[in-house]
Amino acid sequence: MMIMSTADSTFFTLNEVASAIWQAADGHTPLSEIIAGKICQEFDVNQDQAQRDAEHFVDELARHGILLVSDIPLTEFCPTLVRR
Repeated sequence: MMIMSTADSTFFTLNEVASAIWQAADGHTPLSEIIAGKICQEFDVNQDQAQRDAEHFVDELARHGILLVSDIPLTEFCPTLVRR
């Protein structure tokens, strides 16, 4: 899977784990739950390492304006931003 930033035209080629995180990012499920409930279940990875790697991945996408990181569910912040 590839995604592109419309802000700076940076392309990201996502591996299988990154693609799973991207597809699970629904605007209300915390990253820690995605890691514990999906990534660690589907892939043979250590949860602590997976969490660190996922946070780095998410931060990188956020820096390029591809992903919005929030401490509150987007449904509370702006319901129209949530993918369905």
